[in-house]
Amino acid sequence: MLPSDASPLTTPQPSLTADASPLPAPHSSLTAHRSPLTAPLSSLTAYRSPLTAPLSSLTAHRSPLTASLITGVNGFVGKHLSAHLLSKNRAVVGIDIQEECAAAGIRYFKANICDSDAMTEIFNSTRPREIFHCAAISSPHEFHLTPYDSFQINLMGTISLFEAMRTSGSDAVMLVIGSAKQYKAATPSQKISETDILGPASYYGVSKYAGEMIGRYYIEQHGLDIRFTRSFNHTGPGQSMKFVCSDWARQIALIDLKKSPSRIFVGNTDVGIDFSDVRDVAEAYRLIVEKGKKGEAYNVCSNKGASLKYILKYLIAKSPLKISVRVQQEKVKAHAAGAELIGDNRKLREATGWSPRLPIEKTLDDLYDWWKQELK
Repeated sequence: MLPSDASPLTTPQPSLTADASPLPAPHSSLTAHRSPLTAPLSSLTAYRSPLTAPLSSLTAHRSPLTASLITGVNGFVGKHLSAHLLSKNRAVVGIDIQEECAAAGIRYFKANICDSDAMTEIFNSTRPREIFHCAAISSPHEFHLTPYDSFQINLMGTISLFEAMRTSGSDAVMLVIGSAKQYKAATPSQKISETDILGPASYYGVSKYAGEMIGRYYIEQHGLDIRFTRSFNHTGPGQSMKFVCSDWARQIALIDLKKSPSRIFVGNTDVGIDFSDVRDVAEAYRLIVEKGKKGEAYNVCSNKGASLKYILKYLIAKSPLKISVRVQQEKVKAHAAGAELIGDNRKLREATGWSPRLPIEKTLDDLYDWWKQELK
């Protein structure tokens, strides 16, 4: 059940068709949600500073536009954030470990964020005014399976970027993407604000908590302009099937395409989760960099809970076929991540004027349509 003082559960609303940031084109790599900077460290070392062009040749091509750098640009959020920033006339610089960038119009560097020397070279070459640090292992389950490699990426990769800012003399604003899993578990009747107790209970939450604490050290000792998010659940087109909404949308798309029997496997649906649309999240990240304050942390959340029962019913209704529902025990725990954790976004709204624009129905429509296109 949702907290008793949470905002009412989402109810069907007319789908929005305008005012969303342009979507990245469908791409096969989207089926893996985690940022592509999440390979085991042993494989990442093969990418030590293999930049896509000589740095000496890049320094002469500075754009007069504001340069915005995104780590993990090929990941789920990175794709949407780059599209949003391009729509706001930013010159976008991207870092990831694939040979090529998934999106057009981005100045791309193939490099490992754990290589601080490579990061310093890139910062010196591009002189970004904004840095969005999105690269991370984002699946708590995956983090639990490979904690050593995951901490190397989430924590040491973050420190590498702080060091690159310091040694390059960068005066950019850096936004470090954190997680609601940094908070201690709340009581069911409590919305979580930024003043609530931090007490992560998972490897993933600890890695994000540690990154924020070390970021505060660099602010105090070196004067860097670093800001933080504590982002709650977000979903939308392009998300991995490891996450509940995308899992269900994919299963139903397979059924509609007659590639799967007419049954859907679910976990625990008796919970409410604070979901935001990834495109609203991208806008929030930009606004925090533009209007937020150095050293501050901001909850990025919808301010309400969405019932998983309602989400499941809404997605099933998109299919003309009769679909049976079966509980699968291995999904019960996976789908419980973030359950009953409802955020308070007042600080973000007051600081930036941001508010969520896309209702959950629009998010689910676009997620389902994306999966149908991907699976054809």
